[in-house]
Amino acid sequence: MDSFFKNNTSILLTFIASIFAAGGVFSEFTALKDELTLVHERLDEKVLVIEKIENRLMELEKKTEYERGLLDAKNKIK
Repeated sequence: MDSFFKNNTSILLTFIASIFAAGGVFSEFTALKDELTLVHERLDEKVLVIEKIENRLMELEKKTEYERGLLDAKNKIK
């Protein structure tokens, strides 16, 4: 067994380095996945806020149009 290690030292070192590199790549992908998940959650929250603002704006526009129509009708009656 000792002769195997002595004869194949470079192969063993390459194998060990490859294992460490694979671990590094895996941790990078895991970190990117977590970051992407966080960005996705924040985007969902912003979409909900935009939808609420749009709904409020629609209600305000409806109210404004109603009041404008009411004023126009009162002016025609006079």
